[in-house]
Amino acid sequence: MEQYGKILLIAMPVFLLLVLFEKWWGWSKGQDTVRNMDMISSLSSGVTNVTKDVLGLSITIISYGWMVDHLAIVQVSSRFWCYVIAFMALDLTGYLVHRIDHEYNFFWNAHII
Repeated sequence: MEQYGKILLIAMPVFLLLVLFEKWWGWSKGQDTVRNMDMISSLSSGVTNVTKDVLGLSITIISYGWMVDHLAIVQVSSRFWCYVIAFMALDLTGYLVHRIDHEYNFFWNAHII
């Protein structure tokens, strides 16, 4: 995974330049085919992956308390039954996603990765 982060550090600036060039080229020809939201989504996905790989989990661990205090929709008490329900819900969703990956060809591509 560390190698993946290093590759993205090199590839992201190149990708950014190519996307901006494609955007400029379409604009100059009057045929802008690059949708802004797709461009922003692709670039932010790459930046997020690089940031995650470069910084690791330290940001998440450090900011967890702040996120719980400021972003939590509901407060869940730390009880045994909460952990049991959370474990079962995560296990069930993992199973369902994996099953959907096998059932539909479109999702199989994500399964292979």
